[in-house]
Amino acid sequence: MQESKLKTRLRFCLALTGLVFAFFYITGCTSGPLRDARKAFYSNRPLEAVDALAQINDLSYRDNLLLFMEKGLIFHHVGRYEDSIAELLKASKLMEQQEIISLSQQTASLVTNDWITAYKGEYSERLWVHTWLMMNFLLVSKYESALVEAKQALKLFEKYPQALAGDDFTRGLIALCYENTGYFNDAYIEYKKLAESLGDSSAIKPDLYRTAMKSGLAAEAGKYKKYASEDKSDPGSAELILFVGMGEAPKKISGNILIPPSVRFSFPQYEERLIRGTEVILMPENAYKSLSPRSSVSTSLDRVARNSLQYRGSQIIAKETARAAIKESLARAAERKNKNTGWVVLLRAVLLVMEEPDTRCWQTLPATLKLLRFPLNPGTHRLKAVIRREGGEYAEEIILPELKLSPGQRVYRSIRVTP
Repeated sequence: MQESKLKTRLRFCLALTGLVFAFFYITGCTSGPLRDARKAFYSNRPLEAVDALAQINDLSYRDNLLLFMEKGLIFHHVGRYEDSIAELLKASKLMEQQEIISLSQQTASLVTNDWITAYKGEYSERLWVHTWLMMNFLLVSKYESALVEAKQALKLFEKYPQALAGDDFTRGLIALCYENTGYFNDAYIEYKKLAESLGDSSAIKPDLYRTAMKSGLAAEAGKYKKYASEDKSDPGSAELILFVGMGEAPKKISGNILIPPSVRFSFPQYEERLIRGTEVILMPENAYKSLSPRSSVSTSLDRVARNSLQYRGSQIIAKETARAAIKESLARAAERKNKNTGWVVLLRAVLLVMEEPDTRCWQTLPATLKLLRFPLNPGTHRLKAVIRREGGEYAEEIILPELKLSPGQRVYRSIRVTP
């Protein structure tokens, strides 16, 4: 009898040890393969980041979406737009497949935690997959493909309007995609939505005026004519559209509430961090006269990401409550069946340790996105972007590839400003 009890206790101990080992293995493997790539990226070694990602061949299926998103953004940053498209399209396809919930994963996560489930991305991250796909397609002159992604982004705006409120960059990009393919009425509608989001249409009045006129909405255009500068989109002028990613988006960290003796509610939250203001000044490479953008729209990805996570808060609380109840039931059942309080204490300790929030996130995102539209004369242009921090502190200069513009031509460029 004594030997039987000893074997039972040994099996119990081994089972608990196995659970703890599995938990730390899962959470460790999640960040490990991507850590080097992210570190290289933010150390201004993007090519090393690309090499690090290329060596990942055994990442868990739970983190495939993260891998596709990180690779897509890093490829974009180094100018490999077609490769970025390929990775982000994989992410988009996977997001569609993930709409079918895996019941087994969800059941297991009620006993362990959400790390055991496949990462599905926050609502904001799902939107930004399409945002970067739009940028990529515009950069390689595939305007119809960009419009397809714009329509996908619109579906997400319609499905999660509160969670995604304030992403003015993506809204402006959608309008641009419609405008670029000649759907001026749709473009005008999206610019109107953007103006409502901004609360002040002064930044995009030229765009409202231009698309209203091209849609034959003379009365609407009249509302903006006195505010809009001379329309530069006629056949005699050209335009540079500059996408600017600035800084580093916040990371998710663990938040906890402890209720004695051993109930723990854990939840993901974004770390608090100071994001310094940054100014982007475009000027000729060998001159000091800055060029004025015709319009400018920006988004704080930091703020939208926080809104998106907060919108999901009720789901997190509901699941945390259910998980806490199940774990407490397991502990009490063990108390009734086992007179050795030491084992029960150990079980409660293991369940407490395993209550860890899912802090996975798309870490190479910038803190801010800007969309700047510059009217330019036809001809050859050698331009540089001068970056200044808040307070006028000089940060860096980014030389743009030489531009050779024809009358009426619209070109796209993308830059990333380091933290």
